Amino acid sequence: MAGEILFFDDFRLFLVKERFIIFSIDTYYTIWYIKDMDTRERFLVEALQLFRREGYESTGIQKIVDAVGVTKPSLYHYFGSKTGLLKELLESHFNPFLRSLESIASYRGDLVYSIEKIIAHYFRFAQENRDFYRWYMGLEHVPEENEAFRFVNPIVIKQWSLFVELFKAASLDHGNMKGRHYRYAYTLMGVINATISSSMHGLTSLNEESVYQTAHQFMHGIYS
Repeated sequence: MAGEILFFDDFRLFLVKERFIIFSIDTYYTIWYIKDMDTRERFLVEALQLFRREGYESTGIQKIVDAVGVTKPSLYHYFGSKTGLLKELLESHFNPFLRSLESIASYRGDLVYSIEKIIAHYFRFAQENRDFYRWYMGLEHVPEENEAFRFVNPIVIKQWSLFVELFKAASLDHGNMKGRHYRYAYTLMGVINATISSSMHGLTSLNEESVYQTAHQFMHGIYS
């Protein structure tokens, strides 16, 4: 964030939007080192804010490059198109998240434990990427003809599929669950995202107690 000052052992780091300027403590006004933020990263940062505020479809390429402070050929160089930028923005956030989720969502004989770990993983991701996740939840409901749909839908399906496999595996230990794994999967996704959405409106907090309560609500319903 512009204007933020971070102190280290023998120098201070002054962060100014796209540049890191390091000053010696002893010679405060002497620039010791300057390093431009990676242009690709600047595109991702600025695009997220524009897409979040104005919508993907409504945000033109010129507005994006103006925000970054470059020209259109730079965007084409890094991403090929606005669509490529959207794809990179989604993948750069979700690929690491989904790799971790694959392991967390594996059934290990304790369904409640798995569900609590899944919920905690989502809550942590949403907290660490608040602007991104708020924008993503909106993208989940875009019309099929919207260009963003073909990139978001596989991400949604991947999460749902991992949950389906979890409940399929658990049903081998819990016979009364057989044949219900699809319903359980999208219900769990709904409970998680509803809780995250509530937190973004200030109605709840994403903490350890909320993880327990969300898991308990999913497992036992309104009569718990």
